[in-house]
Amino acid sequence: MNDSSIEQLLNLAGGKENIRLVQHEENTTTLTLRNRTGINLSLPVVSNLDADIRITGDQCYITFEDEFSQLYHTLQAMGVGKAEGDAMKETRRTRKKSLLFFVSDVFRPLMPAILGAAVLKIVLAIITLFNVYSSTDSSSLMDSQTLMIFKSIGDSVYYLLPILVAFSTAFRLKSNVYVAAAIAGLMFYPQMTALLSGEEDVHFIGVPIVSQAIFFSASIWVILTIYAASYLEKVVEQISPRAFKGILAPLLTFLILVPLVLMILGPLGTWIDQQLPDVVDSLLNDAPILAIMLLGAVYSLMMIAGLHYWLLPIIINEIMVNGFSLIIPVMLVAFVAQAGASLATGLRSKQREFRKLAFWATGTALLGTPEPAMYAVNMRKRASFYSALLGGAAGGLYFGLMSVKAVALGGSGSLLEIPLFMEEGSLNLLHACVGLIISFCVSGVLTYWMIGKERKHV
Repeated sequence: MNDSSIEQLLNLAGGKENIRLVQHEENTTTLTLRNRTGINLSLPVVSNLDADIRITGDQCYITFEDEFSQLYHTLQAMGVGKAEGDAMKETRRTRKKSLLFFVSDVFRPLMPAILGAAVLKIVLAIITLFNVYSSTDSSSLMDSQTLMIFKSIGDSVYYLLPILVAFSTAFRLKSNVYVAAAIAGLMFYPQMTALLSGEEDVHFIGVPIVSQAIFFSASIWVILTIYAASYLEKVVEQISPRAFKGILAPLLTFLILVPLVLMILGPLGTWIDQQLPDVVDSLLNDAPILAIMLLGAVYSLMMIAGLHYWLLPIIINEIMVNGFSLIIPVMLVAFVAQAGASLATGLRSKQREFRKLAFWATGTALLGTPEPAMYAVNMRKRASFYSALLGGAAGGLYFGLMSVKAVALGGSGSLLEIPLFMEEGSLNLLHACVGLIISFCVSGVLTYWMIGKERKHV
């Protein structure tokens, strides 16, 4: 964009001093003005600018079809609207710099799909538990194949969650959402899935890569990767020749960033694959009470990082060797802690829509789907999230002291799995219920108290 066009644009906006904030999304540059009456809509000014101009309230939307983000970067370099734009966002800056708040913001738009799928999965779990479907009669309203199709509908949202998270992250960072979805979809490509199936060691440019595709698809790694991609895109677009704009940034993202992420996460995953099972197994043998308490505290963090899948071989080995598992109860106590914190957050909230979300998330967490509570509710407030971790630790400590165990293989972390704790001639089921109550109450009470304390200091 030449100097003449910039001068005409500033004339249209009523001068450089009339612009409070400059924002850009895809191919639209938004100018927030101090005084709408300062806008100059005279025919020569408008006709000389090859742009679509819309005015709503005090905002002027200017869309350039083939300038991409050049106008935005030019105005930013000139310092137009920067000082006052920073002042407008100052009250929200601390919260939005928080990684937890950012992750929560990414997940909030996904909640309708996630909650809908969660409720469907819960209903199907209840149908399966009470065996109210016919496994042989294909003419019945609910046969085994119909049930399988409904399960696939519910599971598809979670199966494709990395792509949805990538799309939402890119949308929030105002980068290319389709490039982001393509990056996240890498682990769903059949050849990549087969390569990381665990049948053989995998190397990329000589660097070992862990054979756990699900690890690379963990939400936190997807979000950090798209964040890096958005930064690379902005830098490349600023220096790209006009003929390469919109093409060079995706190309470099695919050629440089994606392999770099594999080279970073690959060795990290390999190290975790070698160390984590041994550490957990050693703690369970030498200090079982401490191990269960720590797992209760950090299990939610392990879910975020995709590390909880490494516990499955340990659980299976426990069941085969001992006839019971000490780790399965940890999942349940962590989910219940998230539910307690979500309920307390909802009770403290004054926003009707957020309260509704928090209450629904509480129910789904209690029934084995903690993602809405963890990502959309508790991460929004650090007090809620940290309280959920402490609640998991408290419940885990009681489980460890009472040697609470699951006597059969489960793993959904739902209260519907309470029968897994039924053991003839013992108080295992009672202690399980007490531990869950402790977890729920500790996380809920701490959250309610800490949020109230935060408000008093505001």
